[in-house]
Amino acid sequence: MGKVSVREAVKHYQVSRPTLMKHLKKGKLSANKDDQGTWEIDQSELTRVYKSRKMNDHVDQSNFPTLNNSINSNENSLLQVKLDAAMETIERLEADKADWKQQAQSLARLMPPEGAGEGPRRSLWSRIKGG
Repeated sequence: MGKVSVREAVKHYQVSRPTLMKHLKKGKLSANKDDQGTWEIDQSELTRVYKSRKMNDHVDQSNFPTLNNSINSNENSLLQVKLDAAMETIERLEADKADWKQQAQSLARLMPPEGAGEGPRRSLWSRIKGG
């Protein structure tokens, strides 16, 4: 993909000139200036940040590598196996969580109520006096 000027970018992408300039200055969009101080923006950078104005624009895909369906199929199969294993792990952990929760509730029922077994609180004076 080639480099385009600010004017061409505004023409072909859904962005106004002030917005484009603001994004260039803030670094949201990366570009270089040529010897005359004119911005040169890579088309891939514009595509990353903005949408194309024309729906009929055809992206030149000649530089993209072709996808091999058998490689994708194998990768999909591998990812499905990993996903299934992860789902089984999640189910097992959920069951463990339920077991631990049940044990905690059983232990909580066995504990005496808070403050049980303690007599009335005695004042400091009664403790010193011993009575």
